[in-house]
Amino acid sequence: MDRRAQSASTRSVLWRSYRITFLFVSIMVELIWQALTLKNQPPDVAEPRRTALYQRQATRFRRRAEEMGGLLIKVGQFLSSRVDLLPKPYLDELAKLQDSVQAAPWAAVRPILEKELGSLSDHFVWFGETPVAAASLGQVYEAVLKDGPRVAVKVQRPGIHRIVEADLKALGWVVSLATRFSHFGRTFDLRTVLREFRRLVFEELDYHRELTNTEAIREDLAADPTVVVPETFPALSTGRVLVMEFCEGIKIDRVAELEAHNISRAQVAERVIRLYLHMVLESGLYHADPHAGNLLVDDDGRIVLLDYGMVGSLDLATKRHIRHIFVAVSTRDPGALIEAMSAIGMIRPDADIAALRRRLSYLFDRYYAETLDQLGNLDIPQMLRDAESILRDQAIQVPGYFAFLGRAIAILVGLSTAIYPEINLIELFTPYVRRFVTEEAGGTAGYMAQHAKRYARTLAELPLLSAKVLHTLDQGNLETQIEWVRGQTELARVNRSVRLLSSNLSAVGLVIAGVMALGNHTLWLGRVLLAIGALVFLAGRIGRKR
Repeated sequence: MDRRAQSASTRSVLWRSYRITFLFVSIMVELIWQALTLKNQPPDVAEPRRTALYQRQATRFRRRAEEMGGLLIKVGQFLSSRVDLLPKPYLDELAKLQDSVQAAPWAAVRPILEKELGSLSDHFVWFGETPVAAASLGQVYEAVLKDGPRVAVKVQRPGIHRIVEADLKALGWVVSLATRFSHFGRTFDLRTVLREFRRLVFEELDYHRELTNTEAIREDLAADPTVVVPETFPALSTGRVLVMEFCEGIKIDRVAELEAHNISRAQVAERVIRLYLHMVLESGLYHADPHAGNLLVDDDGRIVLLDYGMVGSLDLATKRHIRHIFVAVSTRDPGALIEAMSAIGMIRPDADIAALRRRLSYLFDRYYAETLDQLGNLDIPQMLRDAESILRDQAIQVPGYFAFLGRAIAILVGLSTAIYPEINLIELFTPYVRRFVTEEAGGTAGYMAQHAKRYARTLAELPLLSAKVLHTLDQGNLETQIEWVRGQTELARVNRSVRLLSSNLSAVGLVIAGVMALGNHTLWLGRVLLAIGALVFLAGRIGRKR
């Protein structure tokens, strides 16, 4: 590059940094000014104005990101997963961002390919000069190798490293200003958020790492006949060029095309959810960017998984914490859930733990289901909205790796319900919930013992609780109000609980008698009583589901 061209490139990068910095600073100034002007306004006046400003700002950011490309699109996608950081109008608008930009010209891309691979004619009998896809960091071409296979060739955009460094420097300035001058910046650890984002960007720019990710996931899913992971060609791949098998299929969200090819929408939706449940809860290695462009469906109805630039990994400790969260939610234990959230760094030091516990208890009570079978009747979208509200209102900050996991899950839930609205997500989750709850309790025997202890504790507390309720009624301090819309459900639940309590009284009595018999060395009688107690307990559980 001659001196004049280098000078022009430097000016272009500086102008880009200025525009990014100005965009964020103008947003901060608007927010600070509005906070001052609405300080003494009533909520019914202030809230609509805040929402309108958020919508205008989010739209301006999205349009600027689509215009400039580079890291702005990645920033928008990253922030669209941060329920803990941004208000809903921002999240909704940023979710529209698609990493699809105008392609760099072939004349600028070919020198990169030849620098990395040598003469293209040495390896390919044909190489398409028009990219089949163009994103903010790289673009993909179709080609045919000399020994026959069609391949997809992914190459980094010209000058992308300079653009990335400039964008990250501008974002660093913005974070410093926000941390120093805004309440938002002081409340949230934005420097940690930026570090996490920087790490993800440089991982995506390392095509050696993407090749490794692809091979690892292909090995993990080798036994699954419902998934296709492209084969890679390591001998033709470098840090800036990646060559892999060219896979074709229908974009997963094109429902009409799926039906035209006689592909079951229900089967596709269920397969993609089961795929991610396996990756997150079993292997701990998951595709972190599952938008519709990266998920195809082939003629056999198999899921074709593309683009492994963003792959998340969960170590054993993190998977254990996720399991604890599953168990805490399924057993309606707000204390255990707060403990699990703290273990992964979600609870900020300024959190009001008592208030958080109350909000979680309310959420559990609102969406309470006596049995796993009843979970299928829950309003899942509303439950997720209420959970988002807690994340937004309480002193909670989601770790970066969890944010991308949350974003991936949210995208998948949206895709699967769009493909097949009748999908029962709870039915797909339930086997994991059952297994985790049982394993956490120490197996089936431990699960039974845990429930026996719970019911015994309830029996012990029942006289005192009854006395308190009767005393409150006697003092006239208890007002009862039954909303008949929910009344039938509540009365049915009470009826089931009374029957269950009766069977569990018998079960607990038999278990206690069995333990006493064993203690007195009457082994045969103790074993018989314990067995009968277990049968009564199981009969009660089965009856509870009816």
